[in-house]
Amino acid sequence: MLPIRSLNDQTPLEASKWLKIQILVDADEMRDLITNLGDFFIFTPSGVSPRGQGEMAHQVFVDKYSDYVHQLQKGQTPDEAKYRSVFSSVLTNHPEALYALPVGENQQVIRVQKPVIQLQLHRMNYSPLDNKFHTMVFGTDSISWGLQFSYPQLYRDPDSKNVEPVHDTELFPNTKLWKQFQRWVRKATIPTPFIVGEEKMNVPVRLGKKCLSWINHHPHLVIKGITVDVD
Repeated sequence: MLPIRSLNDQTPLEASKWLKIQILVDADEMRDLITNLGDFFIFTPSGVSPRGQGEMAHQVFVDKYSDYVHQLQKGQTPDEAKYRSVFSSVLTNHPEALYALPVGENQQVIRVQKPVIQLQLHRMNYSPLDNKFHTMVFGTDSISWGLQFSYPQLYRDPDSKNVEPVHDTELFPNTKLWKQFQRWVRKATIPTPFIVGEEKMNVPVRLGKKCLSWINHHPHLVIKGITVDVD
């Protein structure tokens, strides 16, 4: 399904100015997001996979995410090692945005060659030094907060070496997928209204509206004495 490249023929992605959106949503909202994005593929480019594999079924992804978020709902800390590979996947409208690099006789490594939506586990933390929340902070006392979705704004063509804006064109079909994702985020989530001490602050990390009924059971928020204004 993926184009096959050799070591001498590989064209790894060169991109920059990534737009990044961090979201924590409940299981139903994640299922709605995946449905809303329509026809697209999920691949896991991290690690070695059997030749011809590497695509992840939508339901497998939703089930893994559901397991993760249900633990937070119950006030339990998820073992993120169980989810890291699944949540390090990429979303693409076209498999041609990726390629397979053969490893031995029966295995492969998947690489990205054109802009795709890249996922990562997201953690953040609050710093009393500057009274701000900081994203992608992975200390042991940080707050597990769903996923970060990223998409680049600039792309360097491997042949011409020209740097091009990643517009909604045939050359960059995943821009349409990214815009669909942005529209869904605006509709289904809100900037998170944290309360730290006596101060309320709206933080750009997004929270699914269906999470408001349980978010204050989030174990990392409870430990830190941080709440979310759910009124």
